[in-house]
Amino acid sequence: MELFSAFSFILGGLCVLAYAANMLVDWSVNVARKFWISEMVIGLTIVAIGTSAPELIVSLLSTWDGHYDIALGNVIGSNIANILLILGLTAIIIPMTLARSTLLIDLPLAILTTLLLILLSSDIFFDGATSNVISRIDGILLLLFAIVFFIYNIRGKVIETPDIDETMHIVSTRRAIFYIAWGIFWLFFGGKILVEWAVAIAKIYGLSESIIALTIVAVGTSVPELATSLVAALKKRTSITIGNIIGSNILNILIIIGFSSIIHPLILESSMQIDLLVALFAPILLLSLSQLWIRHRIGRTEWMILVFMYVWYIAYLILREIK
Repeated sequence: MELFSAFSFILGGLCVLAYAANMLVDWSVNVARKFWISEMVIGLTIVAIGTSAPELIVSLLSTWDGHYDIALGNVIGSNIANILLILGLTAIIIPMTLARSTLLIDLPLAILTTLLLILLSSDIFFDGATSNVISRIDGILLLLFAIVFFIYNIRGKVIETPDIDETMHIVSTRRAIFYIAWGIFWLFFGGKILVEWAVAIAKIYGLSESIIALTIVAVGTSVPELATSLVAALKKRTSITIGNIIGSNILNILIIIGFSSIIHPLILESSMQIDLLVALFAPILLLSLSQLWIRHRIGRTEWMILVFMYVWYIAYLILREIK
Protein backbone atom coordinates (compact mmCIF):
# COMPACT_ATOMS: atom_id res chain seq x y z
CA MET A 1 0.00 0.00 0.00
CA GLU A 2 2.90 2.30 0.85
CA LEU A 3 4.47 1.61 -2.54
CA PHE A 4 1.18 2.26 -4.34
CA SER A 5 0.83 5.58 -2.50
CA ALA A 6 4.38 6.57 -3.46
CA PHE A 7 3.80 5.88 -7.16
CA SER A 8 0.42 7.65 -6.99
CA PHE A 9 2.02 10.77 -5.57
CA ILE A 10 4.81 10.64 -8.16
CA LEU A 11 2.23 10.35 -10.94
CA GLY A 12 0.32 13.25 -9.42
CA GLY A 13 3.50 15.32 -9.21
CA LEU A 14 4.29 14.59 -12.86
CA CYS A 15 0.79 15.65 -13.90
CA VAL A 16 1.15 18.92 -12.01
CA LEU A 17 4.58 19.49 -13.60
CA ALA A 18 3.22 18.79 -17.08
CA TYR A 19 0.27 21.14 -16.55
CA ALA A 20 2.44 23.93 -15.16
CA ALA A 21 5.15 23.58 -17.82
CA ASN A 22 2.54 23.65 -20.59
CA MET A 23 1.09 26.85 -19.14
CA LEU A 24 4.55 28.36 -18.81
CA VAL A 25 5.50 27.52 -22.40
CA ASP A 26 2.23 28.78 -23.92
CA TRP A 27 2.30 32.12 -22.18
CA SER A 28 6.04 32.62 -22.60
CA VAL A 29 5.69 32.07 -26.35
CA ASN A 30 2.71 34.44 -26.31
CA VAL A 31 4.91 37.18 -24.86
CA ALA A 32 7.75 36.38 -27.28
CA ARG A 33 5.39 36.69 -30.26
CA LYS A 34 4.56 40.25 -29.24
CA PHE A 35 8.22 41.18 -29.60
CA TRP A 36 8.62 39.42 -32.99
CA ILE A 37 11.15 36.86 -31.85
CA SER A 38 11.89 34.16 -34.44
CA GLU A 39 10.60 30.60 -34.05
CA MET A 40 14.04 28.98 -33.75
CA VAL A 41 15.12 31.49 -31.11
CA ILE A 42 11.88 30.85 -29.22
CA GLY A 43 12.61 27.13 -29.32
CA LEU A 44 16.20 27.54 -28.16
CA THR A 45 15.40 29.99 -25.36
CA ILE A 46 11.80 30.63 -24.23
CA VAL A 47 10.39 27.15 -24.89
CA ALA A 48 13.61 25.47 -23.76
CA ILE A 49 13.49 27.35 -20.45
CA GLY A 50 9.82 26.54 -19.97
CA THR A 51 10.19 22.83 -20.66
CA SER A 52 13.36 22.71 -18.51
CA ALA A 53 11.55 24.32 -15.58
CA PRO A 54 10.56 20.94 -14.01
CA GLU A 55 14.21 19.84 -14.07
CA LEU A 56 15.21 23.18 -12.55
CA ILE A 57 12.71 22.98 -9.70
CA VAL A 58 13.41 19.30 -8.99
CA SER A 59 17.20 19.80 -8.99
CA LEU A 60 17.08 22.94 -6.84
CA LEU A 61 14.78 21.30 -4.28
CA SER A 62 16.90 18.14 -4.28
CA THR A 63 20.07 20.14 -3.69
CA TRP A 64 18.43 22.16 -0.94
CA ASP A 65 17.32 18.94 0.80
CA GLY A 66 20.75 17.33 0.40
CA HIS A 67 19.80 14.79 -2.30
CA TYR A 68 22.65 15.67 -4.66
CA ASP A 69 22.42 12.44 -6.67
CA ILE A 70 18.86 13.33 -7.65
CA ALA A 71 19.91 16.86 -8.63
CA LEU A 72 22.64 15.59 -10.96
CA GLY A 73 20.95 12.42 -12.14
CA ASN A 74 17.82 14.37 -13.07
CA VAL A 75 19.76 16.65 -15.43
CA ILE A 76 22.03 14.00 -16.94
CA GLY A 77 19.18 11.52 -17.40
CA SER A 78 16.92 14.18 -18.92
CA ASN A 79 19.58 15.21 -21.44
CA ILE A 80 20.01 11.59 -22.52
CA ALA A 81 16.24 11.02 -22.75
CA ASN A 82 15.68 14.28 -24.65
CA ILE A 83 17.80 13.24 -27.62
CA LEU A 84 17.66 9.44 -27.66
CA LEU A 85 14.04 8.94 -26.56
CA ILE A 86 12.05 12.13 -27.18
CA LEU A 87 13.64 13.22 -30.45
CA GLY A 88 13.55 9.60 -31.57
CA LEU A 89 9.84 9.23 -30.83
CA THR A 90 9.06 12.59 -32.41
CA ALA A 91 10.80 11.54 -35.65
CA ILE A 92 8.27 8.71 -35.94
CA ILE A 93 5.52 11.27 -36.53
CA ILE A 94 7.38 13.47 -38.97
CA PRO A 95 10.92 13.26 -40.37
CA MET A 96 12.94 16.32 -39.41
CA THR A 97 15.57 18.17 -41.39
CA LEU A 98 18.30 19.81 -39.35
CA ALA A 99 19.04 23.38 -40.37
CA ARG A 100 22.57 24.42 -41.27
CA SER A 101 22.81 26.62 -38.15
CA THR A 102 21.79 23.66 -36.00
CA LEU A 103 24.50 21.46 -37.51
CA LEU A 104 27.23 24.09 -37.37
CA ILE A 105 26.39 25.88 -34.12
CA ASP A 106 23.63 24.49 -31.89
CA LEU A 107 24.52 20.79 -31.82
CA PRO A 108 28.28 21.43 -31.47
CA LEU A 109 27.41 23.84 -28.65
CA ALA A 110 25.39 21.10 -26.91
CA ILE A 111 28.38 18.78 -27.26
CA LEU A 112 30.81 21.39 -25.94
CA THR A 113 28.52 22.20 -22.99
CA THR A 114 28.42 18.54 -21.96
CA LEU A 115 32.18 18.27 -22.43
CA LEU A 116 32.63 21.34 -20.21
CA LEU A 117 30.61 19.66 -17.46
CA ILE A 118 32.75 16.52 -17.76
CA LEU A 119 35.93 18.58 -17.44
CA LEU A 120 34.62 20.54 -14.45
CA SER A 121 33.59 17.34 -12.66
CA SER A 122 36.85 15.42 -13.26
CA ASP A 123 38.69 16.55 -10.13
CA ILE A 124 40.07 13.07 -9.43
CA PHE A 125 41.64 12.86 -12.89
CA PHE A 126 42.99 16.41 -13.17
CA ASP A 127 43.73 17.38 -9.55
CA GLY A 128 44.19 14.03 -7.84
CA ALA A 129 41.30 14.89 -5.50
CA THR A 130 39.45 12.25 -3.48
CA SER A 131 36.10 13.00 -5.13
CA ASN A 132 34.62 14.70 -8.18
CA VAL A 133 32.88 17.92 -7.15
CA ILE A 134 31.08 20.60 -9.12
CA SER A 135 31.97 23.59 -6.96
CA ARG A 136 30.34 26.98 -6.53
CA ILE A 137 33.02 28.49 -8.78
CA ASP A 138 32.11 25.92 -11.43
CA GLY A 139 28.45 26.89 -11.01
CA ILE A 140 29.23 30.57 -11.53
CA LEU A 141 31.21 29.70 -14.66
CA LEU A 142 28.28 27.69 -16.04
CA LEU A 143 25.89 30.59 -15.42
CA LEU A 144 28.24 33.02 -17.19
CA PHE A 145 28.17 30.73 -20.21
CA ALA A 146 24.36 30.71 -20.00
CA ILE A 147 24.32 34.52 -20.21
CA VAL A 148 26.57 34.38 -23.30
CA PHE A 149 24.23 31.76 -24.81
CA PHE A 150 21.19 34.01 -24.36
CA ILE A 151 22.93 37.09 -25.72
CA TYR A 152 24.11 35.19 -28.78
CA ASN A 153 20.65 33.78 -29.56
CA ILE A 154 18.68 36.98 -29.01
CA ARG A 155 21.06 39.65 -30.34
CA GLY A 156 20.24 40.57 -33.90
CA LYS A 157 17.37 38.09 -34.13
CA VAL A 158 14.60 39.88 -32.28
CA ILE A 159 13.54 41.81 -35.37
CA GLU A 160 12.88 38.68 -37.41
CA THR A 161 9.24 38.25 -38.41
CA PRO A 162 7.89 35.15 -36.67
CA ASP A 163 5.73 32.51 -38.31
CA ILE A 164 2.70 33.46 -36.26
CA ASP A 165 0.26 30.74 -35.31
CA GLU A 166 -3.14 32.11 -36.31
CA THR A 167 -4.83 30.07 -33.56
CA MET A 168 -2.80 31.88 -30.90
CA HIS A 169 -4.52 34.85 -29.31
CA ILE A 170 -2.01 37.50 -28.31
CA VAL A 171 -2.96 39.01 -24.95
CA SER A 172 -1.60 41.78 -22.78
CA THR A 173 1.91 41.31 -21.38
CA ARG A 174 0.64 41.88 -17.83
CA ARG A 175 -1.87 39.05 -18.10
CA ALA A 176 0.71 36.73 -19.67
CA ILE A 177 3.19 37.45 -16.86
CA PHE A 178 0.50 36.60 -14.29
CA TYR A 179 -0.08 33.20 -15.89
CA ILE A 180 3.68 32.60 -16.17
CA ALA A 181 4.01 33.27 -12.42
CA TRP A 182 1.03 30.97 -11.76
CA GLY A 183 2.74 28.24 -13.80
CA ILE A 184 5.98 28.64 -11.82
CA PHE A 185 4.02 28.25 -8.56
CA TRP A 186 2.58 24.92 -9.70
CA LEU A 187 5.99 23.84 -10.96
CA PHE A 188 7.36 24.32 -7.46
CA PHE A 189 4.45 22.41 -5.92
CA GLY A 190 4.71 19.50 -8.38
CA GLY A 191 8.50 19.37 -8.06
CA LYS A 192 8.28 19.18 -4.28
CA ILE A 193 5.94 16.20 -4.49
CA LEU A 194 8.10 14.44 -7.08
CA VAL A 195 11.36 14.77 -5.11
CA GLU A 196 9.89 13.65 -1.79
CA TRP A 197 8.23 10.53 -3.19
CA ALA A 198 11.11 9.62 -5.51
CA VAL A 199 13.30 9.47 -2.41
CA ALA A 200 10.61 7.39 -0.70
CA ILE A 201 10.58 4.82 -3.52
CA ALA A 202 14.39 4.60 -3.42
CA LYS A 203 14.20 3.75 0.29
CA ILE A 204 11.35 1.23 -0.15
CA TYR A 205 13.24 -0.76 -2.80
CA GLY A 206 16.71 -0.12 -1.44
CA LEU A 207 17.72 1.55 -4.69
CA SER A 208 20.25 4.32 -5.03
CA GLU A 209 18.86 7.82 -5.48
CA SER A 210 20.94 8.22 -8.65
CA ILE A 211 19.21 5.32 -10.42
CA ILE A 212 15.78 6.77 -9.55
CA ALA A 213 16.88 10.19 -10.77
CA LEU A 214 18.37 8.87 -14.03
CA THR A 215 15.19 6.95 -14.92
CA ILE A 216 11.85 7.81 -13.27
CA VAL A 217 12.62 11.42 -12.34
CA ALA A 218 14.55 12.17 -15.56
CA VAL A 219 11.87 10.79 -17.89
CA GLY A 220 9.13 12.36 -15.76
CA THR A 221 10.63 15.86 -15.85
CA SER A 222 11.18 15.42 -19.62
CA VAL A 223 7.44 15.00 -20.20
CA PRO A 224 7.06 18.73 -21.12
CA GLU A 225 9.80 18.36 -23.75
CA LEU A 226 8.03 15.29 -25.12
CA ALA A 227 4.61 16.97 -25.19
CA THR A 228 5.97 20.18 -26.73
CA SER A 229 8.02 18.31 -29.33
CA LEU A 230 5.12 16.06 -30.36
CA VAL A 231 2.69 18.97 -30.69
CA ALA A 232 5.27 21.02 -32.63
CA ALA A 233 5.94 18.04 -34.92
CA LEU A 234 2.22 17.51 -35.59
CA LYS A 235 1.98 21.19 -36.53
CA LYS A 236 5.08 20.71 -38.71
CA ARG A 237 7.03 23.24 -36.67
CA THR A 238 10.21 21.18 -36.55
CA SER A 239 12.32 24.27 -35.79
CA ILE A 240 10.62 24.51 -32.39
CA THR A 241 10.99 20.75 -31.86
CA ILE A 242 14.73 20.65 -32.53
CA GLY A 243 15.39 24.00 -30.88
CA ASN A 244 13.44 22.89 -27.81
CA ILE A 245 15.46 19.69 -27.38
CA ILE A 246 18.90 21.15 -28.03
CA GLY A 247 18.16 24.32 -26.07
CA SER A 248 16.85 22.31 -23.11
CA ASN A 249 19.99 20.17 -23.02
CA ILE A 250 22.26 23.22 -23.06
CA LEU A 251 20.28 25.08 -20.41
CA ASN A 252 19.90 21.99 -18.22
CA ILE A 253 23.65 22.02 -17.74
CA LEU A 254 24.38 25.74 -17.74
CA ILE A 255 21.46 26.96 -15.62
CA ILE A 256 20.21 24.00 -13.57
CA ILE A 257 23.55 22.55 -12.54
CA GLY A 258 24.92 26.08 -12.34
CA PHE A 259 22.31 27.23 -9.80
CA SER A 260 22.27 23.89 -7.95
CA SER A 261 26.04 23.87 -7.40
CA ILE A 262 25.91 27.44 -6.09
CA ILE A 263 23.36 26.36 -3.47
CA HIS A 264 25.70 23.51 -2.49
CA PRO A 265 28.70 21.89 -4.23
CA LEU A 266 27.56 18.73 -6.01
CA ILE A 267 29.50 15.49 -5.52
CA LEU A 268 29.51 13.29 -8.60
CA GLU A 269 29.56 9.53 -8.05
CA SER A 270 32.18 7.67 -10.09
CA SER A 271 29.45 5.60 -11.78
CA MET A 272 27.75 8.80 -12.94
CA GLN A 273 30.80 9.67 -15.02
CA ILE A 274 29.67 6.91 -17.38
CA ASP A 275 26.24 8.55 -17.58
CA LEU A 276 27.91 11.85 -18.47
CA LEU A 277 29.76 10.12 -21.31
CA VAL A 278 26.42 8.77 -22.58
CA ALA A 279 25.03 12.32 -22.40
CA LEU A 280 28.02 13.43 -24.49
CA PHE A 281 27.55 10.56 -26.94
CA ALA A 282 23.85 11.35 -27.59
CA PRO A 283 24.30 14.70 -29.45
CA ILE A 284 27.37 13.30 -31.24
CA LEU A 285 25.22 10.39 -32.46
CA LEU A 286 22.48 12.80 -33.59
CA LEU A 287 25.01 14.92 -35.46
CA SER A 288 26.50 11.81 -37.08
CA LEU A 289 23.11 10.42 -38.16
CA SER A 290 22.18 13.75 -39.73
CA GLN A 291 25.22 13.47 -42.01
CA LEU A 292 23.97 10.24 -43.59
CA TRP A 293 21.70 12.15 -45.98
CA ILE A 294 22.34 15.14 -48.20
CA ARG A 295 19.37 16.99 -46.68
CA HIS A 296 20.50 16.22 -43.10
CA ARG A 297 17.24 14.40 -42.44
CA ILE A 298 16.30 12.50 -39.27
CA GLY A 299 13.65 9.97 -40.31
CA ARG A 300 12.24 6.64 -39.22
CA THR A 301 15.48 4.70 -39.70
CA GLU A 302 17.36 7.16 -37.52
CA TRP A 303 14.70 7.14 -34.79
CA MET A 304 15.07 3.38 -34.44
CA ILE A 305 18.78 3.83 -33.79
CA LEU A 306 18.15 6.61 -31.25
CA VAL A 307 15.44 4.72 -29.35
CA PHE A 308 17.45 1.47 -29.44
CA MET A 309 20.40 3.25 -27.84
CA TYR A 310 18.12 4.55 -25.08
CA VAL A 311 16.74 1.07 -24.41
CA TRP A 312 20.32 -0.21 -24.27
CA TYR A 313 21.23 2.52 -21.78
CA ILE A 314 18.28 1.70 -19.48
CA ALA A 315 19.27 -1.99 -19.61
CA TYR A 316 22.80 -0.99 -18.61
CA LEU A 317 21.47 1.03 -15.64
CA ILE A 318 19.40 -1.93 -14.43
CA LEU A 319 22.39 -4.27 -14.65
CA ARG A 320 24.57 -1.71 -12.88
CA GLU A 321 22.09 -1.43 -10.01
CA ILE A 322 21.77 -5.23 -9.67
CA LYS A 323 25.53 -5.61 -9.38
